[in-house]
Amino acid sequence: MKSELNRLSGIDNVTFFDTPPASDAIGRSNVQFDTRPEHEQFMISIKAVDNQYVPMFKIPLLAGRNLNPSDTIREYLLNETAIKALGLKTIDDAIGKAATINGRRGTVVGVVKDFHFRSLRTAIEPLGMTTRGEAYGSCGLKINLSDMSSTIARLETEWTKIYPSYIFTYRFMDEDVERLYKLDNVLLRLIQAFAVVAIFVGCLGLYGLVSFMATQKTKEIGVRKVLGAKTSDVLWLFGKEFLQLLLIAFLLAAPLGWWFTNSWLNDFAYHIEPGVGIFVLAIIITVLVTFFTVGFRSVKASLANPIKTLRSE
Repeated sequence: MKSELNRLSGIDNVTFFDTPPASDAIGRSNVQFDTRPEHEQFMISIKAVDNQYVPMFKIPLLAGRNLNPSDTIREYLLNETAIKALGLKTIDDAIGKAATINGRRGTVVGVVKDFHFRSLRTAIEPLGMTTRGEAYGSCGLKINLSDMSSTIARLETEWTKIYPSYIFTYRFMDEDVERLYKLDNVLLRLIQAFAVVAIFVGCLGLYGLVSFMATQKTKEIGVRKVLGAKTSDVLWLFGKEFLQLLLIAFLLAAPLGWWFTNSWLNDFAYHIEPGVGIFVLAIIITVLVTFFTVGFRSVKASLANPIKTLRSE
């Protein structure tokens, strides 16, 4: 099938494998290395790939050579993490050594650079890659994007000729990567939606509270205006009370926010550490939103005619 696909125009490269490069659905097996005691074994992730897998996905080969397309000779490629797990001093020490993975003995012919073959929630694990004849579950194609629709149509026609009993389906690699973080993206959108609603409701409540306070302080504001108080003085009259409440709320919410953020980030093997800056930014934005809401109603109250307000009182 590979030769037929390679002949199609718009196809730059073809590779076969059991699982795509970015997938949590990957097999694991035990490995025994000939330089280690027979009883000393550890688990290793295993990928069945053909000899075009490494060049197709541009995986750097650090030592040795790529796999041969042979069906009879068992060969292995290991990643850097596997070399470290074996306790070897250099990656070159692994070349030519025998390894038994899942009961199949073969020769290590190359070492590849560590790459993420699962989601970033998981640290890079020891990995072994080997050929499996024709027993692959997926086909990877590098196609020319300038004529993508026509190329896919030709692929479907060729597939129907070779496998008339199987439905032709395809997906792009970025869709596989996106699927790994689908839950995180949904969670992020939910948090954003609830945050917007919470801010909107909070501003409405804040505006209502300021309006109530302005009504209660109508006489006080009128007296202050008669005595020469400026609009900024009236603004500070309301703002200082809310500033105290904001400070108390921040002292209560910041530790909880840090704990929640840290707990979520700890689900990822590779993550940033939440710093003080994000919380400083949060309190600044909160203060600005609060003072904008409070200021709008406070200015409105301060612009009222003090004579009318005192007369009504």
